[in-house]
Amino acid sequence: MSFIPQALTQASSWHYLCGQARLCIGADDFETGDLVSCAAEAAVVLDLAGELLDALAAAGLVSAADWQWVAQSGAISVSGAQASWRGAEVQAQLSLPWTTLRALGEAPEVPGLQWHATAAECVLAQWRLGDEELAALELGGLLLLEAPASRQLRARAEPTGEAPWQLVARWEQPLPLEVVMGWNGPPPAAPIQCQLIDATRPDVPRARGRLVPWGTGQALRIETV
Repeated sequence: MSFIPQALTQASSWHYLCGQARLCIGADDFETGDLVSCAAEAAVVLDLAGELLDALAAAGLVSAADWQWVAQSGAISVSGAQASWRGAEVQAQLSLPWTTLRALGEAPEVPGLQWHATAAECVLAQWRLGDEELAALELGGLLLLEAPASRQLRARAEPTGEAPWQLVARWEQPLPLEVVMGWNGPPPAAPIQCQLIDATRPDVPRARGRLVPWGTGQALRIETV
């Protein structure tokens, strides 16, 4: 089982930014009050995680020289893929942009970095539905797919596609990031039930149902609206 460090405490953690990448470092040997949050001491703590920073730079993920200390307490809001790492003197929580990882053909070689599982979904189809089409959605109705279901796997937090309305199948349990990114093995079979979502409000499904054969193609049979 992968080791995931416990959450870093506010008193002993330092936060850094590198573009859209986020890093939170906790120094094991520093007790509350030992270090005051200032740029010089933040640089010392960052240097303690040099092994991680060098590995990230070698993998082409971020530049080791571009990390900037953020003078704030508490957690930094994150929106990308998350991972944990522990070195000899420090532990760290890392967040990287989804676009950075999608640009990779395989898992980056960063020793000791443990990627967190992520909520995932399979994008089956996308539409630009007008008001009349949306108003016509009803229990037992059908919504025809313009092409065979693509089954494109992504993390739920990844940026959505261009079409505002999307048909997705969502796994109840988070999936390993290596699987979601396509680095390691195929994903488990997609859930049978699908959800029609508005890309601007993905957590509020407009309709739910299942894919059924229809003519030479497929359709969403609506079971709840």
